[in-house]
Amino acid sequence: MTIYTVNFFKNLLSSDGHRFKCLQQAIEIRQARNVDRAVQAAERRYARFHRVRDWKLYADDLEVEIDGKKIDSRSVHAEIAHARHPGFVHGMHH
Repeated sequence: MTIYTVNFFKNLLSSDGHRFKCLQQAIEIRQARNVDRAVQAAERRYARFHRVRDWKLYADDLEVEIDGKKIDSRSVHAEIAHARHPGFVHGMHH
């Protein structure tokens, strides 16, 4: 059985002005047809947990692991750029 772990991160600034990613929540998806469906399920679960319509209100990025191996990183900013420029892909590893 494939286990997908979707990690949600918030980009923050430290007290000395350095940027860092802070893990907000890790969600395991144990039943999904593929990685895209697993991500969609995790996004819905994250949004429900925080009682918001869109997970992007609480997190800036997400990373996907399949059976413990990081395979994908998605940024809210990259998604916005992709929506504006459909040929643009940033930070995606397929």
